Amino acid sequence: MASLSNHEIAQIFHNIALSLEISGESRYRFQAYSRAADAINALPASLASYRERGELEAVPGVGKTLADKIEELLDTGQLAFYEKLKKAVPPGVLELLKVPNIGPRTAGRLYKDLGIDSLAALKQAAEDGRLVGVKGFGAKAIAGISEGISAAEHADTRTLLNEALAAAELLIDSLRAAVPLHEITYAGSLRRARETSGDIDLLAAADDTAAVVRAFVGLPLVAHVESAGDEKATIFLHNGLQADLYVLPPSIWGSALQHFTGSRAHSIRFRELALERGLSFSEHGFKRVDTGEIVGCASEQDVYAKVGLPWIPPELREGAGEFEAAQAGHLPTLVELGHIRSDLHMHSTWSDGAASIRTMAEAARARGYRYMALTDHSAYLGITNGLDAARIQQQAAEVQALNQEYAAAGIDFIILRGIECDITPDGTLALPDEVLAELDLVIASPHVKLRQEPALATERILKAIANPHVDIIGHPTGRLIGNRAGSELDIDAIARAAAATGTLLEVNSGPDRLDLMATSVRRVLEL
Repeated sequence: MASLSNHEIAQIFHNIALSLEISGESRYRFQAYSRAADAINALPASLASYRERGELEAVPGVGKTLADKIEELLDTGQLAFYEKLKKAVPPGVLELLKVPNIGPRTAGRLYKDLGIDSLAALKQAAEDGRLVGVKGFGAKAIAGISEGISAAEHADTRTLLNEALAAAELLIDSLRAAVPLHEITYAGSLRRARETSGDIDLLAAADDTAAVVRAFVGLPLVAHVESAGDEKATIFLHNGLQADLYVLPPSIWGSALQHFTGSRAHSIRFRELALERGLSFSEHGFKRVDTGEIVGCASEQDVYAKVGLPWIPPELREGAGEFEAAQAGHLPTLVELGHIRSDLHMHSTWSDGAASIRTMAEAARARGYRYMALTDHSAYLGITNGLDAARIQQQAAEVQALNQEYAAAGIDFIILRGIECDITPDGTLALPDEVLAELDLVIASPHVKLRQEPALATERILKAIANPHVDIIGHPTGRLIGNRAGSELDIDAIARAAAATGTLLEVNSGPDRLDLMATSVRRVLEL
């Protein structure tokens, strides 16, 4: 039996946290499982590898009790404590939390008082009138319950970064066109460029806050208005995505933007630094503890300067060492679009791509690139119309003709010949070495059998790294965010091997991959 993945164990802990909260357990108890779930999801290596090294209790939020439960899950695939808890709080009760305005306490009451244990049961209860008189469900709430259930049934719990970003930018453009604004941007996890978002947080600065809220809830993009006041509003878009708007005076723009952007860990540490200087901090700005004087900040630079720090880019505000780096003057320089010089992972119509080689070359030139690498799929399993040795030679003729055409025209641009070669389950490559040796660039990627035991999955990648023809390991875990967890790898072992052979580890920019993930990238750079 394959061991449970980090994601699966984290999901179990997350469900335990919700179940305990629904049952009315102490905040300390359910938050312990929630913190551990978040930490496990962010680990760069499998829990099994932490166990092998005797380091389970070194995982943030995991003490002796939770370490024992992790070992039970790794050994048996289930947890006796969780199985018993599911009898008290059926898994279907957790579905109720997807409905707007139904929190754990309300879900608990619905189950205990009315026996509602699923979205379907809640929908039926609303239609039958059984919600009348239930605390928290007035006439207005009951009238909108079916709409809320429908949104919950069709909406994913998390939205990919590119989809959330597109929705946020459309909302921002629409609101700018509708009403005067000093400032507007997205905040929260989206501004930190997290791989997924639960909802969209928008922040705006304006002289007439109520007018902005009215314009916001009246946008054609809005399918349902959950709530609206003079400064705040919550709406649902037609795709089921939730968006929250907070409008504030321009004088506190900087403090509010900082407050609503950082992760919980970042915000806690920031407030600690403020208190060390005799200041408390909120979205309204700083308040001197001794006098009560309010000090607003119109820019984020002012906010960080008040605690003696340079501005910290939003993408770094995760409570992962950014304060120490800022204090030491060692904040990293983030990669911007202008830094990119070429694209080394491109598929054409020769395999499963949507454009010809010439079309992609012209697009690369338009971006100012001086070279690109053509890396169509190799022939393996017959799924992607991949290239075998004969078709690689045919493609080479087209590439050579294009390169000669550019050279004759005095155009400083080169197309490199490459391949994305499958790493088979045993770590060998889908094309022979003599074929790979003819190419300028070889990406080796895992695409199948991604649920191997961590040791086998790691050995598979290590074997590919050791091949002298491999330049890059493509999307090393093979994950698809929200659909496939991917392989659990010993990132430390892979990073050391890659460093020793000069092999690159890809950060695949496909929004449903982003593989390697951020925590793994940080660890790789450390090594």
